Amino acid sequence: MKNHLSVYIHYPFCKSKCPYCDFNSHVRDGVDHERFLSAYEKELEFFAKKIGPKKVTTIFFGGGTPSLMPIFLVEGILRKIAELWGMAENCEISLEANPTSSEASKFKALREIGINRLSLGIQALNDEDLKFLGREHSSKEAIATIEIAAKIFDNFSFDLIYARPKQTLNHWSEELRRAINFGTKHLSLYQLTIEKGTKFFTEFQQKKFTMPEENLSAEFYEMTNQITSGAGLELYEISNYSHKNFECRHNLTYWQGGDYLGVGAGAHSRVFLAGEEKKSAIVMLHEPLSWLKKVEEFGAGVQKLEKISAQELREEKILMGLRLREGISSEFFDKKKLLSLANQGLIEIEKDRVKIADQARLLTNSIIQKLI
Repeated sequence: MKNHLSVYIHYPFCKSKCPYCDFNSHVRDGVDHERFLSAYEKELEFFAKKIGPKKVTTIFFGGGTPSLMPIFLVEGILRKIAELWGMAENCEISLEANPTSSEASKFKALREIGINRLSLGIQALNDEDLKFLGREHSSKEAIATIEIAAKIFDNFSFDLIYARPKQTLNHWSEELRRAINFGTKHLSLYQLTIEKGTKFFTEFQQKKFTMPEENLSAEFYEMTNQITSGAGLELYEISNYSHKNFECRHNLTYWQGGDYLGVGAGAHSRVFLAGEEKKSAIVMLHEPLSWLKKVEEFGAGVQKLEKISAQELREEKILMGLRLREGISSEFFDKKKLLSLANQGLIEIEKDRVKIADQARLLTNSIIQKLI
């Protein structure tokens, strides 16, 4: 809905850089959190004037590692959002957390200040793979953190990375079933990918490890979908599974083409500014200190702001909407292309909606390219 707004807060700092990570994350000591709070507040105020009255329906603290944020920083940001726009009664407020004991000790305080959904970066449930993935926690810490989260949050999720080097289908099946037995209502399950600019990219080029063959990756994915579905965790987006009504509503805003404001270094926005007919695409400066200084000088750390054309908006709706199991309206597509892909078993057309066929989900990107 046009009067609804989702807000993403990017906290760019981590204790260490994971070898697979290509997100905007930085390792820094001695972060001046008072200064960062002032900058977050200032940027929120800047955009509140540009966007106008809205009702905030979801907030997501991502990173980086937002569970490293001091409580006063999270609380101050939430207070400012409530003051500027007001929050919907059922506002979903998520925060990403790492499963170390020091961060788990904050969970109760986070719940008390308004965080009502926790997303845990577990990634693996055995020590050998956690070490390979460059994670700072042990499997024992991961399990303890899940148990703590389950006692404090009705709504929590955790991430696992699979199709790892040397991982077999049997090993993944056992690990996934263990994960499901913790009782979470939501799981994000990602196949390991090798991204440019990461430590893994360099090591992979140097042949320090090998990745599963494409056929095996497809088997991993098919088995994952079968096991989760059998446990009542339905696939609702390529890598996300949930019980009914426990989907991540913030991420659904992205995938369904809703308005969202990104605040913080490297954050992205897609939002209608007040009085404008075209949606704006906004990107913040990537480097945290550069972003901070620009906010202090100008009120916002904007690197780029441009209007999205009708064609670009259409392509974005296709790109994001086809990630969802429910698909999107057929009005966006050429009917001949749809029939051709349907005849190949790549898409399904139901009434006025188009969705990727279950057996073709790993081909989503190439199918989207054909449709665009």
